[in-house]
Amino acid sequence: MAAAVANKLEAGNFRAAIRIICSSDTLVEPNQDTPMKLTAKHPPPAADRRLPCNPADNPRFEPLQVSSDDVVRASRSFPVGSAGGPDGHSPQHIADLVAGATDDSLQQALVD
Repeated sequence: MAAAVANKLEAGNFRAAIRIICSSDTLVEPNQDTPMKLTAKHPPPAADRRLPCNPADNPRFEPLQVSSDDVVRASRSFPVGSAGGPDGHSPQHIADLVAGATDDSLQQALVD
């Protein structure tokens, strides 16, 4: 718990650090019931659900247009301490890189 609180404090996310300290949550002990309980809470999708439509065949579909300003605004909109993706880069990493860039090549790469 101390490591989790320290990580949140280092990221400047004081609210999350306090939430961790005040929480009474504990980790679940792994046993044979755990997978069944998880499946009950998170069931698989219904077998008869509609498949997503092909946008090429949909006359109402318009491609999303994203500008460099949209990318910068979006990178700044995440709360402090937001978790990183599978590569470990958090939204704050991207915002810092975009803010410190000397040209717009990173922004253009993100737009593309």
